[in-house]
Formats: sequence, C-alpha cells, structure tokens
Amino acid sequence: MTEARTHHDELVTDLVSQVQVLALASDRIGAYFAGQHDLHTTDFRALTAIYRAEREGQPLTARQLADQLQVSPGAVTYLVDRLTASGHVFRDTDPSDRRRVLLRFGDHGRDVAFAFFGPLGQAHARAMANYSDADLRVCLRFLEDVNQGLHEFDEGLRAAE
Repeated sequence: MTEARTHHDELVTDLVSQVQVLALASDRIGAYFAGQHDLHTTDFRALTAIYRAEREGQPLTARQLADQLQVSPGAVTYLVDRLTASGHVFRDTDPSDRRRVLLRFGDHGRDVAFAFFGPLGQAHARAMANYSDADLRVCLRFLEDVNQGLHEFDEGLRAAE
C-alpha cells in the first residue's frame, strides 16, 4: 500500500509540476503578445476573458470584467477605453437589456489574435493528435477538476480579504 501511495504521490507531484510549467509558459506567451501589440499584461488578460466569454455565448459587462480581473470599475473603464481605441474590443448594447453594455471582441483583435495564436492552436492540435477521444475526455476532466480547485482556492482568498 505504501509503495502504491508513493507512486500516486509522485504522479500527482509530476502533474502539478506540469500544470505550473503550463501556467508559466502561458504567462510568457501572453506577455510576449502584449508587448508586440503595445498592450499591458492586464489588457491581455482582459482580452482573454472577453474572448472566452463571447465564445461561450455569455459576453461580459465591464463590471463582470472588473470582477474577473480584480480591478476597480474605474480601472476597467480606462482599460476598455484603451482596448476600444486600439480596435481590439467594442462596446455593444445588450439586446435583452438596452441599458446594459456588453464587451465584444473586435475584428482587429480577432485578426491579430488569430495571426499570433493560430500557430499555437496548430501546435496544440499536433500535440493531442495521438490521443484517443477517451484519453482526451480524461485530460479534460483532469483540467476541469484542477481549475475547480483553483477557483475554490481563489474564492477562499477573496473571502479572507
């Protein structure tokens, strides 16, 4: 039992290490993209959040973006103004509530993101090509569970503030 537990612990340690490598590489790539396009790293984080939300069919409001980025409403207004001026993002009226403004990914933002991240998407596709659907489902479940753990940890940090 001890030997099996030790092997399990080693696997968990190796997986955690790989998640950390992934996070650091993602941060570096994001910072590089931001630098190439005269964006702040917070701008890049905002673009990522806006893109993901829109892709999931739930565009963000400025308030939701401020909450996700943990910045003040004033700071997010300034940030959105910069992203709007650069053509990365545009403000859109919410069709279900005309008083609400949604943040949408602009054509320029989509174009520069695709030009930069398209090859990364291809690299990801090549990296996963040899995995069966069953393997990928396990990987997806693993990442969902890790992200849930991160979310719960983050919530705990926020609650402690």
